Amino acid sequence: MISNKRIERERDGPGFFEVTLGALLSIALGGVLAALHLTFKPVIEVSAPALNPNVGDVYFLQGVRNSDKAPQWRRKLQVLSEGGTADLSLREEELNAWAFSATSKVTAKSGPLPALVTPQMVNFRIRDGVMQVAVLSKFEALEYSQSLVIQVRGKFTPGPNGFEFVADELFIGSFPAHVFPGLAQKIIQSAVTAQALPDDLRATWQKLTLLAVEGDSLRIVVP
Repeated sequence: MISNKRIERERDGPGFFEVTLGALLSIALGGVLAALHLTFKPVIEVSAPALNPNVGDVYFLQGVRNSDKAPQWRRKLQVLSEGGTADLSLREEELNAWAFSATSKVTAKSGPLPALVTPQMVNFRIRDGVMQVAVLSKFEALEYSQSLVIQVRGKFTPGPNGFEFVADELFIGSFPAHVFPGLAQKIIQSAVTAQALPDDLRATWQKLTLLAVEGDSLRIVVP
């Protein structure tokens, strides 16, 4: 025997709860698909800031990577690792020389399974009191492979555990993670937690009295 509820449903159609749930699921699925589309939409690499940027396009401008212009970066990092009093300024060339040196030492992926996103190069750019950190990566799944640029722009502010990098913008590919409150900072905190500093630099980090982007350089002061 057909129940009364089934008869009423066939007569009156889906109820309010079913309609609402279906609408919410459709919106959620649409949001996920839109986020994936933007994530894998290629960014446009340029050699100078775009004068007339197209709405919806995301641009990427690398910082200087000429190590010949950064002869003192090793000595500056050594001074910081020693933990003594220091007042140093690091330009983007020096940060990029350090990043290249650190990246070149990584020869294999960690963990039992290959990561879907493999970082290949870190690039710093500093302009007008804003630091840009970009991670040039590759996404690989099954037989699919695509380049992926993750770039964040922001500045350092004092926090409960020392200075923290606060993001003004965070793009994963062309997906603007910063438009969702709190998402960009959670991603940055997860990335920082996953990358442990050497013991000597960690001790120095806790003693910093100033870490600030000033003009086109990063100033570091240790008492």
